[in-house]
Amino acid sequence: MALKKIVGEAITYDDVLLVPAKSTVLPRETEVRTRLTRHIDLNIPLISAAMDTVTESSMAIAIAREGGIGILHKNMSIRLQAEEVDKVKRSESGMILHPITLGPNQTVREALEVMRKYSVSGIPIVQDEKLVGILTNRDLRFEPNFELEVSHLMTAGNLVTAPVGTTLGEAEVILQKHRIEKLPVVDKNGRLKGLITFKDIQKKKRHPFACKDKLGRLRAGAAVGVTSDTMERVTALVDAGVDVLIVDTAHGHSKGVMAMVKQIKARFDVELIAGNIATAEATRDLVKAGADAVKVGIGPGSICTTRVVAGVGVPQ
Repeated sequence: MALKKIVGEAITYDDVLLVPAKSTVLPRETEVRTRLTRHIDLNIPLISAAMDTVTESSMAIAIAREGGIGILHKNMSIRLQAEEVDKVKRSESGMILHPITLGPNQTVREALEVMRKYSVSGIPIVQDEKLVGILTNRDLRFEPNFELEVSHLMTAGNLVTAPVGTTLGEAEVILQKHRIEKLPVVDKNGRLKGLITFKDIQKKKRHPFACKDKLGRLRAGAAVGVTSDTMERVTALVDAGVDVLIVDTAHGHSKGVMAMVKQIKARFDVELIAGNIATAEATRDLVKAGADAVKVGIGPGSICTTRVVAGVGVPQ
């Protein structure tokens, strides 16, 4: 018996218009916060796609500052994708828990490379975990000898620091009082435990609705597939601080995707989304496998051609 070619009627976005009605609500009074997973809230219901023409660290930073979240694409090496996550997590923070540091014997050349790579203007100098100095781009600006050790240029005496537990408000007062931009946080033994920057405090004021984790860092997601190196990729992304992973395929209702969801959830305490899907049955199966959320919809878009090329999907 031949299968029915038409299974039902469906509509897509272009088929729908909203009829305007009387309203007493002003735009500024609206509330658009939503929940991505049980443990991740968004201040605006927007997610940027995990496509190599859409989301890398710059896009992820921009959308997180507005209250959404970006999903970093997987069309790059494991190392590069983890570095992209790290760039987002380091872009701003309440307190940077693991700041970039250098040793006193490292060179001006190495310092410039680190500053350029991470877009930072100052670096704590540590020896045996203890803070021994601060190096800023002003210290390096007119130094012609790239092989000179940073210990000859760093500020070492009368360092302004703060104890563990200092709030952002207290830190702001200290920064303004001493007219400095970076405040190292040290324990009672002088070991570096974090870094608070004036720029991060200003960014918090400038982007009050930013999507951040409990440590005040911007949130970021990343896509993975179902290839042989996926678990290695997941490990690197989790170590970099990723907030949510997406097992991202054109056909999410498949044995390989469900097996990968189970494997990731068994090994890692991380929020996990799976997709893409187009049916209620697929939703139930992925949730049963352990997915915290599902990604609904299969092309087409301005770039995504899955429905056109593969001939699968539903209007959306």
